[in-house]
Amino acid sequence: MTQLTHDQISAAKENDLDAVTAVIRETEALVSARGRKVAGINGDSDLIDDLTQTGRITVWQAIGTFTGTEPAQFMAHIDRAVTRSMEDARREAIRPGVATRVSKAFEDAITKAGGDPYDAERIATTDAMGSDKMSPELARAARLSWLGLDSLDRPFSGPLLGPGVTLGDVVAGEMEAPAELVSASDVASHRREVIRDQVHRSLGLLSERQRHVLKADHGITPVPHFGDGPDALLADDMGVTVDQVKKTRFKGKTRFAELYRAGARTW
Repeated sequence: MTQLTHDQISAAKENDLDAVTAVIRETEALVSARGRKVAGINGDSDLIDDLTQTGRITVWQAIGTFTGTEPAQFMAHIDRAVTRSMEDARREAIRPGVATRVSKAFEDAITKAGGDPYDAERIATTDAMGSDKMSPELARAARLSWLGLDSLDRPFSGPLLGPGVTLGDVVAGEMEAPAELVSASDVASHRREVIRDQVHRSLGLLSERQRHVLKADHGITPVPHFGDGPDALLADDMGVTVDQVKKTRFKGKTRFAELYRAGARTW
């Protein structure tokens, strides 16, 4: 529900200051909520503030692009525009080095790969991506952007670890090796282990049926691989209908992507 009227929306589209102010006041709670949601459960306060500011600017811009008349339609229009602009801003903030379009496409490849960026790099170069198919060089750049290019000297954000702790110190501790012997390749190897753990952790937070379908799609132990066969085979194995398999897969992939992305930003 919204308290905005038809007259206020019409006046705001004509740049009436009082009406624009009313729109901004009415949408402030929406903008703040979307900023927190798009930033994710591990988004820091600076990212939330930046996204919120992006949202406020988008509200101004979206007023003039609204073509409907109903207040409810207007709020839905604002919501879509704000969410889209925030998602683009977040990608630019945490996926440096590649265009937003490429970042979006690679996120789709991540979902197709069940959360594994290394398999996503391969998938991104195949016809499964349709018009978003990438060259091997671009797919690698997108994967590196997704993972982030870490320095061993980067301060590691862990409040319980104390000041002065670096990524190299953390990797060394988990590898049980002296920090001075840790190399960039050690970081890459360790990150792959973290990714595998995050995949299984995210799967573990899904419902049992969602987890089973996604594991079956990719042949993740102990579920056999059904990904190359028709859904009827998996449905028969699970004792459900094909429609239930399809709906479970869609909901499972959506939820998995949310969980994986949130976890991936913590390391």
